[in-house]
Amino acid sequence: MIVFGRYCVIVFVFPAFGICAQNTEQQAPDTTATARPAVQLDEVAVSAFRAGTVLSSASLLKTETITGAGLTKMACCNLAESFENSATANVAYTDAISGAKQIQLLGLAGVYTQILAENIPVLRGLASTYGWSYTPSPWLESIQISKGVSSVVNGYEAVAGQINLEFRKPNSGKSLYADVYADDLLHSEENLSVRLPLNGKLWTGLMLHGTQSVHPAALAELHDKNKDHFLDAPKTQNINLYNRWFYIDEENGIQSRTGIKFVHDDRFAGQDASCHDLAGGIPYFESPIENTGATLYNKTGIAVGRKTGASVGIIGSFTWHRQRSVFGRKTFNGKQASGYANVLYSSSPAVAGHRYTAGASFSYDRCGMEYLDSLEFNRTPLTRINRTEIVPGVFAEYTCGAIDGLTVSVGLRADRNSRYGWLFTPRAAVKYGIGEHITIRASAGRGFRSANVIAENTGLLASSRKFDLSAVDGLGIERAWNFGGNLAVYIPTGNGQRAVLSLDYFHTRFQNQVIADVERDRNAVFFYNLPGRSFADAWQADLSLTVFRGFDVFAAFRLNSNRITYTDGSRIVEIDKPLVAACRGLVNLSYATALKRWVFDATAQLNGQSRLPGANGYDSQKRYSPAYPVCFAQVTKNSKRIDVYLGVENLLNYKQGNPVNGWEDPFQRDFDASAVWGPIVGRKIYVGFRMRLGELM
Repeated sequence: MIVFGRYCVIVFVFPAFGICAQNTEQQAPDTTATARPAVQLDEVAVSAFRAGTVLSSASLLKTETITGAGLTKMACCNLAESFENSATANVAYTDAISGAKQIQLLGLAGVYTQILAENIPVLRGLASTYGWSYTPSPWLESIQISKGVSSVVNGYEAVAGQINLEFRKPNSGKSLYADVYADDLLHSEENLSVRLPLNGKLWTGLMLHGTQSVHPAALAELHDKNKDHFLDAPKTQNINLYNRWFYIDEENGIQSRTGIKFVHDDRFAGQDASCHDLAGGIPYFESPIENTGATLYNKTGIAVGRKTGASVGIIGSFTWHRQRSVFGRKTFNGKQASGYANVLYSSSPAVAGHRYTAGASFSYDRCGMEYLDSLEFNRTPLTRINRTEIVPGVFAEYTCGAIDGLTVSVGLRADRNSRYGWLFTPRAAVKYGIGEHITIRASAGRGFRSANVIAENTGLLASSRKFDLSAVDGLGIERAWNFGGNLAVYIPTGNGQRAVLSLDYFHTRFQNQVIADVERDRNAVFFYNLPGRSFADAWQADLSLTVFRGFDVFAAFRLNSNRITYTDGSRIVEIDKPLVAACRGLVNLSYATALKRWVFDATAQLNGQSRLPGANGYDSQKRYSPAYPVCFAQVTKNSKRIDVYLGVENLLNYKQGNPVNGWEDPFQRDFDASAVWGPIVGRKIYVGFRMRLGELM
């Protein structure tokens, strides 16, 4: 905490306050401090939807919202598990040991999607691997998923899309909320949210979260059902807290939000001596992983003209994160300190259909990492990788909605990266409504991203592969263009409701990409700049409708086509990207009785084949995983104060066979637990309850 206290000064030197004037059509509505009534009306409109998944008709980009109702359709214990009912994003394990999960959007890894917490960038750098499990879903009000490039206001990092998280507010809702979960694998989670008004202008809220996994020796088979001597899921102990302060002075047009978050996560994975007695004198492959992080932020919005409705927003945050991890005889440790500030001015959205936003931003990232490989046949001495990036930037965005049914937005930002020089980011989006029933959207733009090769490929540490880091210093910044469009048709169904049919296509093309090559040599991973083409095509169709009162149906199907280019120095080979499912289908059925006293939910997924990494170089690329189903079901009994739920995950008990290759001796050359394409944990039965007390006036 001494380090954290020292860097707190940065927050005040580069003001960390709030953003109040965002393009609420181009992004998910920002519930940030805002002095303009129009933004607050947008929030009310979004919260009015009761379906689990909603396609916004007002947003400039195609935006799928997972509502509070959607977050309770199954036991979404954390952010990584909140997308099981979403066809847009899907969840995958990084490896078969650590328990870390990642999402994929448009067929690309989660690092290419910008993650925002109420429009503040989060889950960057070291936090990008395990951070998906550090946001408990009971803390969330909704999740907005936007495909394609987003507004230039939040930076240049969104390549495949943007996910914005909206948290429970201390100035609305119940004064006390509790959520307790437990499953048959002896894993439990507890969440508590308390909100308190201090006076007519000031509110505070405290959210607490705890996770425990018990692995008694007497129940060893419960945690190693495939009998490979590796825990199917790691032992975990996690504590997470979030304190928020809201100040709202409507008379003077000032709103301010301040928050501080802290997380500490201990997990033990691999082979556990208390659960297994290994024979033959082979040492245990143990994987203790510890992550600690803290974030401080403040956001302030100030109305600068009562008649014009213009406003100034200031946002800033500071994050500190530390990771310590061991994978058998490999060690990876890292520390990261990040600062972010954004100051902008926005005109009123009601001025003759024209709106503009302009401002300046500043980001600072300092990351230090250590890597050591003690395997006899890999022998890598302690390697230190230090990286500092300082990025000041300016941006401007103009939106025109003066023509009936047509909205056009164009934006440009220029950033000076201390490592990569000038970066120019143009982006544009168009929405055209044909009557009340058809909406057409299109977007195009550019994105950039700095790669952290070890932190973002932690799953490969769960193998005997040698990390070739010789080219790391010469890696360039990742650059990509994204183009796409969406057609949404709103169909009256005759019961006072509308069915929504959505069709979209997005294409992402990399100009440069940092390649993690596991194809050249089955015992190594090489990092280098893209030597040829790399692109991803994603097609999706989804349909949502209310069949009759209380019975909702959501169905979707997606196709992915991803290509990537590898080189071994003498030849260049373009092949399908590994471990990306070629297709995915999803159907969710939800039925609620009168007043939602009983709610029944069922979800079925069909995940298509994915190419497995070549076992013998570039000439062996024809191995594919099988297609497989995953089913979920939950029943919930609701009352005014207490909800009780019972459910099952992976109902059909489908599991990937032998997710840990070479488990018999994890310290030999063929050991690899990184080629994960399917579920590792089988059927899981869970129970829990939610409790709400008090009203906040």
